[in-house]
Amino acid sequence: MDLSELGQQLRSRGVVLLVDAAQTAGAVPIDVERDAIALLAFTGHKALFGPPGTGGLYVAPWVQLQPAICGGTGSRSEHEQQPDFLPDMLEAGTPNTAGIAGLNAGVRFILEDGLERIRSYEKELTGRLLEGLARIDAVTVYGPREPSRQTAVVSVNVDGKTPSEVGALLDERYDIAVRVGLHCAPSAHRTITTFPNGTVRISLSYLNQKDEVDAVVDALAEIAKDG
Repeated sequence: MDLSELGQQLRSRGVVLLVDAAQTAGAVPIDVERDAIALLAFTGHKALFGPPGTGGLYVAPWVQLQPAICGGTGSRSEHEQQPDFLPDMLEAGTPNTAGIAGLNAGVRFILEDGLERIRSYEKELTGRLLEGLARIDAVTVYGPREPSRQTAVVSVNVDGKTPSEVGALLDERYDIAVRVGLHCAPSAHRTITTFPNGTVRISLSYLNQKDEVDAVVDALAEIAKDG
């Protein structure tokens, strides 16, 4: 079942659909109206090219939210309670103005270059990475292994080494930055049987070059060969 079909069915039953778009916002097309998405949470520092500490929550006009706990008075300082209208009712404290400006620049970059162009290039890089990793017997790749069915993020493990060891070697020997561990998703790692050590996550970007992808493959091949 695709997201659009699921969203329409849930809305017809009065069920609110919350979509986690942390990895997909800015990487794949999202249409909240077509897919009847009630709530969509996203982070700014991944595919949206924004700085850390940014993100947002889309709330459909037909969804009524009521915060469980409120603090301060928000944008209406003359009142004792948080405002009862959006977006102010969900925005407390001082906004991260510098971060929001950075996120705005990232979104503008995507709109100017075009999401389809970005997606096409990232799929090409992902395919190149997956093809290279498939030639290394000691490397296990997790996920669909199909660029059209995933974002430009690939998780792997190397036989005989922990993710932390592989990450340290990539950093110290090859100047390659990856993220290792459980990636804030311990349940997901239990599902793919990589808990508690996790995996090595390779995140590609529209700003990466093909030779950089090849460098990652070559580095992992050498690390795997060392045993």
